Amino acid sequence: MEQAYSLLLTGPNGSGGQDVTGLVQSIAWRGSVRQIARELQVRLAVLRDGSVPVPALEEGASLVFQAGGGTRFIGQLLQCTTTTENSIVDLSALDRGRFLAGIDGWFHFRGVPVESAAAQVCGEFGIPAASLAAGGTVTRKFSGVALDKIISTLYAIAAEQTGKRYLARFTGEGALEVVEKPEAAGLEIAQTMCVTNTWTIEKLCNSVAVYSKDGVLINRIEDAASLALNGRLEHSITESKDKDAGGEAAAWLADNGLQQTLTVEVLNPPLSLICGEAVVLRDTGSGVSGLFWVDGDTHTWKNGQHCGKFKLNFRNIMAAGKAGSAG
Repeated sequence: MEQAYSLLLTGPNGSGGQDVTGLVQSIAWRGSVRQIARELQVRLAVLRDGSVPVPALEEGASLVFQAGGGTRFIGQLLQCTTTTENSIVDLSALDRGRFLAGIDGWFHFRGVPVESAAAQVCGEFGIPAASLAAGGTVTRKFSGVALDKIISTLYAIAAEQTGKRYLARFTGEGALEVVEKPEAAGLEIAQTMCVTNTWTIEKLCNSVAVYSKDGVLINRIEDAASLALNGRLEHSITESKDKDAGGEAAAWLADNGLQQTLTVEVLNPPLSLICGEAVVLRDTGSGVSGLFWVDGDTHTWKNGQHCGKFKLNFRNIMAAGKAGSAG
């Protein structure tokens, strides 16, 4: 059954508003764990014969997308393409995560809770914040670093201290939230249209050596089964009083082991099935089943059907990379 949706076009700074749902040919709503901002791509059929009001597709306009009884996306238009050959208009927009990527900040945090540091980043630039997960303390300096990299670094540091995984994203209403990635699935996929299965050991690491500040080997934490199959591929970390070296090593092995990813296509998926969520796949057709995390999602509405395409990862990983310098 088709899930109802509506699409509203507002003017600069949210002024006015025109319901353009009836002009929609297709909508794609997508996200990725590699990018805080979610994207909306829309194709409209805009007749210019006076039969319908021509929408004001101007700089500063925004799209408001509602589906499943709630607001799923608010974002400013980034691009608009028209042609004289037909009535098709292609639009693309990003949510407020775009501002985290497009603003550089200067901060120096000294032993403050991670969630307080994240709230300070948002507050200084007027970015709405919803729930911000708690996760240890941070001492770090950021000099002219993009805000999305600051947020991801804060929670990468938190992950080292807690052993948990975090995801930063914006709510449908446009507020930043940072959540702990679930360890258990609340969603299930039992029927699929297509499943593509890929495994790789290109980034394999199966041993972590823990050294003292003086370079003395303290311990090795290993994946014995992988060592037997692939030989030793080792990462090193330095022990310090403000982090759990054992937890960091275990997380490193989890993030850099055998990677199994699936691309799954589904008809009428739940709207809550978005990047960062955990899902149980029970697909009798492909023979693949198990617990996976959603690394990327695309929900598409076209020709009266709602379809989903999801990139599922067997391992629960953090977005890679850190910014700034030790405080």
